Amino acid sequence: MDAAPTGTLLRGLTADRAVRVIAVEASAPAEHTRTLHGLGPDAARIGTEALVAAALSSAHIKGDEQLTLQIQGERPRFSVYVDATAEGALRARVSPPDLQLPGGTFHGILMVTKHAPGGEVYRGATAIEGTTLEQALGSHFRTSQQVDAVVRIGFRANDSGTVRIAQGVLLERLPDEPDVPSVTPAAFTQRFGPLADPGRHPLDALMTSVALGRVLGDPIEVLARHEVSWRCRCSRARIEETLRSLGGATLQELIDEDHGATVSCHFCTTDYVLSEDDLRRLQGSLPA
Repeated sequence: MDAAPTGTLLRGLTADRAVRVIAVEASAPAEHTRTLHGLGPDAARIGTEALVAAALSSAHIKGDEQLTLQIQGERPRFSVYVDATAEGALRARVSPPDLQLPGGTFHGILMVTKHAPGGEVYRGATAIEGTTLEQALGSHFRTSQQVDAVVRIGFRANDSGTVRIAQGVLLERLPDEPDVPSVTPAAFTQRFGPLADPGRHPLDALMTSVALGRVLGDPIEVLARHEVSWRCRCSRARIEETLRSLGGATLQELIDEDHGATVSCHFCTTDYVLSEDDLRRLQGSLPA
């Protein structure tokens, strides 16, 4: 099996530990998404930006939690779906692959959902009205998450379409606590707001802790650095469990009409082929 395409996620603090810093480099997972799904230039861009956005957001989950970032575009119509786990597993899909996004802006809805083993624990939705995903994600943190934040997401491809840069930086003002250094919302905006201007601060100049600390005027205290990778979590066992949930009558229809079943994973495109005997085995495992 080929090695999973990997990147890096960094967590740290700055401004006397009053501001959280998250930085992501994910060009290899983004390029894997592009090639796996045959994405054109605009689909590759929005898919990459969503992958980076989900990786940045995944810094807020832990343990067995999972985060899902969805974009439902209305004008134009398209969809993006990215899953991320606390341990750094990412997977993504974009439809249609020949999406056209003039100027990188669109109208639709950004949805971020946090799942735990016991079920959904958080859902936030942000309307996107002719903005970029970078702008929409910043709005999501400020409104749905009630956090003062600055978000930067960068994408670059070469002439052949290969993703060369897939990066992101997130700065968040931490909540005020007694006897702990803090930054007021106004001071946060004044000091860190200019980082949102790509003309003044190109993203690739912010992507190391040393460089970012130099721009911020305060060193970054790196708390953790770990790998993120493109990893699908589908399996034959999960596919069989899904088919079992359809019930005996539906399984019998698949046996009688299709003489088996083929189920494709929308993320990694793996086909799981089940024969008539496989379906009969699943029928036999159902409660009487």
